[in-house]
Amino acid sequence: MSRSPAVTSGAAVLFVCTGNTCRSALSEAFWRVCRPDIPAGSAGTQAWPGVPAAAEAVLVAASRGGDLSSHRSRPLDDVSGVPAHVYVMTARQRDEVLARRPDWAGRVELLTEAVGESGDIADPAGGTAAAYETLGGHLWRLLTRLADLLEPVPPQ
Repeated sequence: MSRSPAVTSGAAVLFVCTGNTCRSALSEAFWRVCRPDIPAGSAGTQAWPGVPAAAEAVLVAASRGGDLSSHRSRPLDDVSGVPAHVYVMTARQRDEVLARRPDWAGRVELLTEAVGESGDIADPAGGTAAAYETLGGHLWRLLTRLADLLEPVPPQ
């Protein structure tokens, strides 16, 4: 992937999963640690509004300096504007996002593919603490690689 253009306003990076309580929430929290200069948000394709992050996700986020204590889930349809980058966890989510938000075409990709890998990122919901730890390690590795690829936001 080539370096993307700098973005300057709104949620420049949007992470999307299904419920917005595990994968995308963790991605947003980790991103804020890795690249606080590039605004981020998260949403879910089937999220109920206002649901806190999974307790296991809160712990995994904290283990790497992230904070999900005040996170509340947001449905994809509640996202306004057009993010510069939309990273999804599965191919199915990519297809769903593009079907619901065709104006985001060219901005949506699998998080794994954004860093030159492939495959879906499994949902740990209902799994063990170890499953969340495994997810956290996987997301952290992907996001630190992605953080090196995106251009910094210029000072305003």
